[in-house]
Amino acid sequence: MKYSNYHLAKFVKKINRFTVVCELDGQEIQVHLKNTGRNKELLVPGYEVSLVYNPGDKRKTDYDLVAVNKLGHWINIDSQAPNAVVKEALTETLSLPGLGKFADFRPETKLDDSRIDFWTQTLDGRDCWVETKGVTLEHEQLAMFPDAPTTRAVKHVHTMTKAVQSEADASLYFVVQMDYVDEMKINLQMAPLLYDAISRAMKAGVKVVACRCSVAPDEMKLTETIKFTQKL
Repeated sequence: MKYSNYHLAKFVKKINRFTVVCELDGQEIQVHLKNTGRNKELLVPGYEVSLVYNPGDKRKTDYDLVAVNKLGHWINIDSQAPNAVVKEALTETLSLPGLGKFADFRPETKLDDSRIDFWTQTLDGRDCWVETKGVTLEHEQLAMFPDAPTTRAVKHVHTMTKAVQSEADASLYFVVQMDYVDEMKINLQMAPLLYDAISRAMKAGVKVVACRCSVAPDEMKLTETIKFTQKL
């Protein structure tokens, strides 16, 4: 997945949940933040950031902040990017690292009272539901999810658990939006209910995959799976 019309800038400060200030070509401008997480370890004054020029009549800002250079490593923080790179991989190869080949797929499909990111069909004709989650939090080369409380993720995990109990396949697919980590875990301190829900889901047969990405200021692409650590 590539971004067109990107520009390198410096992060200055955060105004609110959706708006930050960056310095571009010596001028401070307001920028839309495409991520609702806390991002405290990424939104640091002076850090290099990637901005995508995306003006519109109904927009208050002309730029989106999509990636941050954290101590020499680019981390993508665009909340729409995980679905985009998974859809790109399925469109191009009908396969995903850690899950293998599929016969077909369809994005944004209703399952019970949830909308799951992808319905796929296995090569032997089974339904396989794939829910993606983006991972941007890292500490000492350990990726963690989430960086803010989430009830939506818990609901999705419960839905996936019901799916496998109804004889379908289901996978929780963590897209790790950085290239330099080898392990990922659930942020237990931030999301104990999610941790417990995933433990129950894994016992029921839900597959959990963490896949890191190659990341540049203007691009992100799925590369390879990394270790997912979770006590059952």
